[in-house]
Amino acid sequence: ITATDLEIEYKTTIEGVQVKKEGEVTVSARKLADLVRSISEDTKLNFCLIDNQIEIKALKFQADLATLPASDFPSIDSADFSSSIKISSSALADMIGSTSVAMAAQDVRYYLNGCLLETKGKAFCVVSTDGHRLAFTKTSIDGLKEDFRVIVPRKAVMELQKIISTNDEEITLNVSQNQINVIGTEFSFISKLIEGNYPDYEKVFPVGDESKLIVDKNEFNTALSRASVLSNEKYRGIRLSLNKDLLKIEANNPEKESAEEEIKVDYSGPELEIGFNISYLQESLTTIKDLSAEIVFFGQESSCIVKNKENEDLIHVIMPMRL
Repeated sequence: ITATDLEIEYKTTIEGVQVKKEGEVTVSARKLADLVRSISEDTKLNFCLIDNQIEIKALKFQADLATLPASDFPSIDSADFSSSIKISSSALADMIGSTSVAMAAQDVRYYLNGCLLETKGKAFCVVSTDGHRLAFTKTSIDGLKEDFRVIVPRKAVMELQKIISTNDEEITLNVSQNQINVIGTEFSFISKLIEGNYPDYEKVFPVGDESKLIVDKNEFNTALSRASVLSNEKYRGIRLSLNKDLLKIEANNPEKESAEEEIKVDYSGPELEIGFNISYLQESLTTIKDLSAEIVFFGQESSCIVKNKENEDLIHVIMPMRL
């Protein structure tokens, strides 16, 4: 089965089918998917091409779909891939899942509307940013022959994550100047790349005197959810006030409604008041698998870093808001 929108192309194979007569045909992907999805998984489907229509039978159900000649089906011309790496599909899916939340959507800075995939020596990095926050993760890979730096479009990133999340296997990433090709045992995925220079993300990491906050992730997230109800719907601002082992969360909106909550935390730094977009904090917390989150502050004018204690290679940087 092959599908494409001329920006991305996906091919997959299904084993164990009975083929009575070989052939090929083009059919509406949306209609076919909707029909198949409505039938229970253990039901056998019978397909038969009759007079330019494809007949689908399952139990007492029958449908006839219009077809087009397979010879007219478009394909993306394969590029000359110059770089290649091998990685487990589950590892790549986790890396994309933990960083893609920071991708921009429909930004005029087109190079932000996707994820940066980059290799440096033995390090394979995935980065995304929308200009207000940044997500970074990396892993070590042996056998890298040549470094690459490519920007994969947002739509391709999201589709690829769906594909590789369903199975854990070793996959191959092939990269050229304008394409990426991901190959697994039963699939091949090709996407065009975004041309442009990705910003120097390393300059975004804040430096200076650190003040560390360690907080129960679920308790913090629940408190943020309550505060979000009364935060400004447009700007989504929230104020965090930190004292020794105490965090106060405050939110308000133009209707003069407000919410305030205090939770006990592990914090011994200086007193601090700082504002953030509440959605950015919540989305960063969802990527943390540990029961506790570590947030490092560098003063009320600087970005903070949200860390995963179980994975030091995953870092989220969030810029503060003026409230």
